[in-house]
Amino acid sequence: MARIRFVCGVCLLVGWLFNAAWAADDSKKTIQGTIRIRADLIQHVSPSDRLIIKLFHPGNGVELDAKYAILPTFTLPVDFRIAPTIDMSGRSKWKSYVVQAFTDKDGDVLSVVPGELLASTPGLIPLGATGVVLELNTLRK
Repeated sequence: MARIRFVCGVCLLVGWLFNAAWAADDSKKTIQGTIRIRADLIQHVSPSDRLIIKLFHPGNGVELDAKYAILPTFTLPVDFRIAPTIDMSGRSKWKSYVVQAFTDKDGDVLSVVPGELLASTPGLIPLGATGVVLELNTLRK
């Protein structure tokens, strides 16, 4: 009986260590930060707007591996965490990405309507980055 308890205890410990290692490794595959708004543009956000977080890798004028996270309701500032698509072995296609956030007034992430706001990283952000700040400070065009 003591041997069974010992084996079960070891199995639980190994499982816990595996999960802890996986969770720590998972943060290396994401980009985390906060989305906020420039104070003088707050009037452009309405309760019916959605907040879109977009991740992509730029390549020859095209957005590669684009991924969207949609928040149907939100209060700014809001924390975010986004990860690229991964392959079957758990790897992403690239090591760094551009992150954008924008408001969506018409339910179509591809169209732009008056009053939608945009924030973008100035360039590529490596996976595993934390503390990224996106400020909605530009009207979308």
